[in-house]
Amino acid sequence: MKKIIMVQMLFALWLSADVTLTPQEEKSWQIQSAKAKEVTHVPLDVYMMQVTIPPKLLHTTSLPYEAQVAQLHKTEFESVKKGELLATLSSQEWIEAQKEAIDTWIELSYSKNEADRKAQLCKEEIIAQKECLIANENMKRDTIKLQASKALLRSYGATDGMIQKLFEELAIFTNIELRSPVNGVVLQTDIQVGKNVSPSSALFVIKRDGENWIESDIPQEVAKTLQPLQEVTLKVGKDEIRSKILLISPTLHPLNQTRYVRFVLPKDANLLAGLRTKVELSVAKRAFVVSKKALIREDEENMVFVKKGETYSLLKVNVLSENRDVCYLEYQEELKEPIAVSGTSILQNRLQEDE
Repeated sequence: MKKIIMVQMLFALWLSADVTLTPQEEKSWQIQSAKAKEVTHVPLDVYMMQVTIPPKLLHTTSLPYEAQVAQLHKTEFESVKKGELLATLSSQEWIEAQKEAIDTWIELSYSKNEADRKAQLCKEEIIAQKECLIANENMKRDTIKLQASKALLRSYGATDGMIQKLFEELAIFTNIELRSPVNGVVLQTDIQVGKNVSPSSALFVIKRDGENWIESDIPQEVAKTLQPLQEVTLKVGKDEIRSKILLISPTLHPLNQTRYVRFVLPKDANLLAGLRTKVELSVAKRAFVVSKKALIREDEENMVFVKKGETYSLLKVNVLSENRDVCYLEYQEELKEPIAVSGTSILQNRLQEDE
């Protein structure tokens, strides 16, 4: 125990010591220093990621009745606007629904007139109040039936304008127009001219405009340092994409000890859904980049020599990430000073000699 304490004390003394060199000594021993580069993002590693479409952006259009395709206006991979015509269809059920709606509207018109007429008679006490109550109940019943008929027509794809025209002109629409409910791109179609479509079958799958996801399995050692909504940079080839973390799986994959991580992919990112590619992941964090030659490792500690005037001082640093050539150090004000990038072994020897 005493030995460990002695070692720790000696190490602390070593850290607090300085080395002062003349310019001639620096030149003779080829000791060079340079300022570290300050960055806002720290690269972690390169991972295989896949672009996926969020389920909320996928919209499927279907019909609640059997129909025949009269005309097709949009097909796969075409852009569509909300309300734009996708297909024209015909259906006997659609025609029957219109007929029933017209009959209900006529019945309601009659029951309204009857209720108004009897209300006047009741007011003049010509007929009993009971007759007025019955007439009003009939009018309410027919009103509810008409509302149900309108709801059925809307479920078939009728617009309010079509319904109004149906009751004004009492003219039945032979075909029904299937229109896009959203802005987006048609990803999939299951519809052909002249063919019948069954109820509730997926006719068009439309990907709405919006941000995709890009996902990957990240090793636990890295994933545990990440947080939801944390800002990150995704580098694909030469392109850098600013993103953020949407989700980190709370469980580990039992085979490879990784965690599923999902990132948001901005609309302007030129990455197609289904793409699998290598992506360099960087997190938003202030740091300094230095040559790996400047780093001194001693007893699981990382240090660099910081130069002030003609004096070099050891500074304990925290390494956030590193590659073959450089390392990323956690931000410290002291790292704004020049750092020794060559001849560090000579500085160490001088330090030991002085001690």
